[in-house]
Parts: sequence; structure tokens; C-alpha cells
Amino acid sequence: MIKRKITEKEKEMVNGGITVEETKEPVVEVRDKFLLTIKEAAAYFSIGEKKMRRMAEDNLGTYAVFSGNRYLVIRPKFEEYICQSSTL
Repeated sequence: MIKRKITEKEKEMVNGGITVEETKEPVVEVRDKFLLTIKEAAAYFSIGEKKMRRMAEDNLGTYAVFSGNRYLVIRPKFEEYICQSSTL
């Protein structure tokens, strides 16, 4: 395997070569979001995706909502749930 130095342009590239400047979409960090996808919530709270999905399905209306075809986790409510819970 040949190692090479990554250029500045390559560092800026995201989503298959489209830079953030070209998309003109605001980039919001996960810590600033109110609703998180299962994947984002699992990474943010260090919980497996399967476990996170099961918890969201079981607690629909408490700290999770179903929007379209996906579950979204309400971050502040889930943080409260974790603080009050002794096990996950």
C-alpha cells in the first residue's frame, strides 16, 4: 500500500466530491440538533444502532417520534431519560 499526503482540497471534499460551499446547505452539528436520526443518536450516545432503534420503537411519544419512514430521537428528552435511568 502506497501512502501519500492528503491535499487541502481533498480534506474539504464531502459527499463524493461536493464541497460544503457548493451545496450551500447549512451544516448543523449533532450536538446542536433537536431531533437526531437513529444513526446520529447511536453515535452521539455511544449506543448500538439496533438497541437505539428498539428503544425508539418502544418509547414512541416519550422521547422518539416517527416521521415519514424513520424514527427520530428528541435529544433533550432522551438525555433526561438517560439521567433518570440506571440501565439501558
